[in-house]
Amino acid sequence: MNIDCPADSSAFIQSGRDLRLDFLRGLIMLLVVLIHLSYLSLLSMFAWERIGFVSSAEGFVFLSGTVLGLVSKKRMTTEAWFTTARRLWRRSVQLYIAYLVIIFSIVLFRMIPGIETFDVTHWIDFNTGLVYPVFPDPDLPWSTFLERALLLRMGPHQFQIIGLYILLIAFSPIILFLIRQGKTLWVLVWIWTIFTLDDFYHFNVTHAQFEYAFPLLSWQALFFTGIAIGYHRKTMFSYITAPKQQWLNNLAWLVALGLFFLAMNNTNALFWPGPTFSLIDPEAYTEMYVRWFDKTWLGVGRVINNAALFIILFNALTYHWPKFNKLLGWFLIPIGQASLYVFILHIYFIVLISSTPLPGYENILINTGIHLFTLIMIWWMVKNQFLFKIIPR
Repeated sequence: MNIDCPADSSAFIQSGRDLRLDFLRGLIMLLVVLIHLSYLSLLSMFAWERIGFVSSAEGFVFLSGTVLGLVSKKRMTTEAWFTTARRLWRRSVQLYIAYLVIIFSIVLFRMIPGIETFDVTHWIDFNTGLVYPVFPDPDLPWSTFLERALLLRMGPHQFQIIGLYILLIAFSPIILFLIRQGKTLWVLVWIWTIFTLDDFYHFNVTHAQFEYAFPLLSWQALFFTGIAIGYHRKTMFSYITAPKQQWLNNLAWLVALGLFFLAMNNTNALFWPGPTFSLIDPEAYTEMYVRWFDKTWLGVGRVINNAALFIILFNALTYHWPKFNKLLGWFLIPIGQASLYVFILHIYFIVLISSTPLPGYENILINTGIHLFTLIMIWWMVKNQFLFKIIPR
């Protein structure tokens, strides 16, 4: 890829926001909707590890941390650290309350005839076909529901990453305090040491539902690294996109392309209608995947793949911003700026669509229509600020 010069930075920096990050967050939210509305369509067939060992979850956690670091540094230039910390703790509490509202709204929906909640009250392991309930049996006493809800030990699996996000935001003031004191290197050493230990010992520190998919001590590394990068935005982004660092972009392309071809050997590819490569024995591929590319425990290969893809996309947006912005910015930037709002809304769209006969037809064109309808409606609701005063964003 030949890079000449970056686009004028004033084009993608507006009101203190880096629109490149909003664009990428919008892309992540698009993938979230496609994957969680789990139907094979002309869009979803490219959404699940089709470009390598990456998923929307890693991008959401990393970019959320990056934006938080960027915004918090700006705030701490005009206000005390403790004031910024209180903002973040209030945000954490706000999201916790939103999580509880979603849990109990689904409990109520489950009681109403004609509303289908199976897709949000159960998780299906697509590799084995096994079905796991993520909500307690309806006949259990309300005290059981209340206890599990308050401890985040129940809830739609499509929303459980927000449980992780709640705790990460709550701890982020400590990370910001240390970074502000010039301890960024020590922060990175500690968080990746914890990540490495968790890779060997697999700790479950909260026993909340999200830890079974997003272990806190593993995923904190992505979020807090994002905070460090966002806090040092000018230095880090200038380094990644500098013309003299073309070797870094070239290396990222080599890594990403190599892992793309490796990922295409997955014989259990989700939402993929055609054959995959068969250059690797399926048993050997599974062993390799679990050790180096596992999603739950963030295999090292997956982390590298995500880093390479971020460098590629960020460079592409930096050097060709007018083209990307004109093509997709109108859609991706608004939903990227309201990512938590979109996360909440899409849960109810899953219930809405599931309560119609449409998914049962299992038709790729109908499924494509479902995905397009959902994405357009969410975008329209964002643009018209529907319930913005109520729903966190």
